[in-house]
Amino acid sequence: MSKRSNGEGSIYQLRSGPQAGSWRAAITVTVDGLGRPKRKIVSGKTQREVKEKLRVLLRLKEENALADPSRMTVGEYLDEWMRDTSAQLKPTTVEKREYIIKLYLRPHLGRHQLQKLTPLDVQRLQTTLLNTPRKPSRGQQLPEGTTLPPIGPTTVHGALALLNSALRHALQLGLIHRNPVEAVKRVKPGRRDLQVWEPSDVHRLITAVQTSRLYGLVYLAMTTGLRRGELCGLRWSDLQQGVLHIRQNCVLVGNTPTMQTPKSEKSRRRVPLPADTLDALALHRQRQAFERDTAGELWQEHGLVFPTPIGTVYHPRNLLRDWYTLQAQVGLRPIRLHDIRHTYASLAIYQGLDPKALADRLGHAHTSTTLDVYGHVFEEQRERAALTLSDLLRGREAPAAK
Repeated sequence: MSKRSNGEGSIYQLRSGPQAGSWRAAITVTVDGLGRPKRKIVSGKTQREVKEKLRVLLRLKEENALADPSRMTVGEYLDEWMRDTSAQLKPTTVEKREYIIKLYLRPHLGRHQLQKLTPLDVQRLQTTLLNTPRKPSRGQQLPEGTTLPPIGPTTVHGALALLNSALRHALQLGLIHRNPVEAVKRVKPGRRDLQVWEPSDVHRLITAVQTSRLYGLVYLAMTTGLRRGELCGLRWSDLQQGVLHIRQNCVLVGNTPTMQTPKSEKSRRRVPLPADTLDALALHRQRQAFERDTAGELWQEHGLVFPTPIGTVYHPRNLLRDWYTLQAQVGLRPIRLHDIRHTYASLAIYQGLDPKALADRLGHAHTSTTLDVYGHVFEEQRERAALTLSDLLRGREAPAAK
């Protein structure tokens, strides 16, 4: 048992029983009128996990939130949860969580008492959100008397998923006795139709942009399926002997481009490049040297493969703007920059690349993700494999009759 000062709780490991080997921590919350201590207990698989939970309990005790947990509102708890979990999260994840809480959870559930939150409250939240018009994006002007469509199922699903994670943590801390989100049949996230180009569209674009400063970026994206942030964060030092090493990602925190590690372990990957892509990057590097000479003292060296004309980080939103401008100039059906990733994956499947190899190249954490996103394309490939006997024997001589 780990000894601590009075009021700081105790940590111990179970030596017997079904949960032998697991860790627990206990803290005295208050003493009742008969002098009996009221304690809260948390448990976990490791001592480190339990220490973290105990730290949270001690903070709640200092703020008098444990003496009478029924007084804590959902809004107050979400504030505590964010303070206690944000240090382990990427800045973009923290920003996204804060946005969801501010826009979707706090206005509808913030004043509810945490211990009295019911599945019906959660169900009403879901129904309300699904019937609430979306808010205009920054700078968007709507004609008078018009409204945007309701909030989409994917957004609502994400809001309830975040609430579920927060309440699971409250359950572990003993602040609630059940998680009401688990009792609700949650809306399924919507499936967005993939927008992809035909091979002829890809040929048109590549031919048209050969003299553009985006030629190398587009060519690399078309032959690897790299994400926008991976393209903006790529450094020349990440290219070694014909293999790209994806080590960082450029994301927006607020509106500031920020470099961070890839979003998952699988996203941190090696991507071998074909000869034609290496040639395109070699040409791009020559052009970049010319831009460096032209910029002179204005050039800021960051070692990036795809910087601005003065060497600074290519703001992801500026890249999107330039991408749509490029499509308009070529006269192609517009698709998102992320749809280049889908176009690459679809064309690779048609050429026979198996799901496991594609998942590794795209940086998907699980092959099941690849199959879920591109399942219809694999199905088309399976259907093409249903060859007739004539197809199978085409070009072969019939066996001689005996």
